[in-house]
Amino acid sequence: MKVLFLLSIIFFSTYSGAVVKRHDVPPENYVLDKIPEYLIDMPHEGHGVLINSQWVLTVAHTIFYDYVGKDLVVGSKAYEIESVHIHPDYSAPNKGLLKGDLAPLMRFFKSRSDIALIKLTSTVSGVEPINIYSGKSEKDKTITVYGRGATGNGLTGEDPSTKSLRVMNQFQNIIESAEGNWLAFKFDEPESALSLEGMHGSGDSGGASVIFQEGIPFLVGLSSWQLGHGDISTFKGGLYGTTAYQVRVSNYHDWILGVLGS
Repeated sequence: MKVLFLLSIIFFSTYSGAVVKRHDVPPENYVLDKIPEYLIDMPHEGHGVLINSQWVLTVAHTIFYDYVGKDLVVGSKAYEIESVHIHPDYSAPNKGLLKGDLAPLMRFFKSRSDIALIKLTSTVSGVEPINIYSGKSEKDKTITVYGRGATGNGLTGEDPSTKSLRVMNQFQNIIESAEGNWLAFKFDEPESALSLEGMHGSGDSGGASVIFQEGIPFLVGLSSWQLGHGDISTFKGGLYGTTAYQVRVSNYHDWILGVLGS
């Protein structure tokens, strides 16, 4: 994906962000037995979400090059990509931002629109797209987030070497901020955490953040980056206390409908 995340997310954000877990909960508790079919793996890293029978939503930094003609597997079938639509307010960071103090890079991440739409050449059959949450009341809601990137725990942070395992995990968190382009939540320590509290990691970029209303899932966010401080060379993703940012899908509702309509 390119970002998920800040460095990890970051970089991993930039160049890319499975899920970073509580250290006091068995890791297998986070493993997803049945994967929602609207979750899609991108060609190299990261995820997308089926929001329409012919359209996939993802974060823009998962698009490494022209994906037209490549396949995405939805459910059990492969579908060819017809076109990719990256938000006009998205850009990749220049090399100068990828060294030294993290503050300029963090400001850059927050200022851009990390979102893209992918159109398939044919309609998907047998898989129900997820509904998009169109309200503005995300704050304080409990979200379930999916990803199969790097894993680890809040004490030691994420371990990039685990990204190749490609195990689908889920975690939960509570949205603390819903402003402008972004949803934000913090990875709390066990004494104030949810039973499956977690954080996205490198390789999780574009993973769905979902709320359930009367048992029906609604897409509210896409994993994008983690907030970092200090020098980029010492950044460690996924530690307790870290704040994560996700693309606030409701903020792009009109843009999404405009692209689909075109």
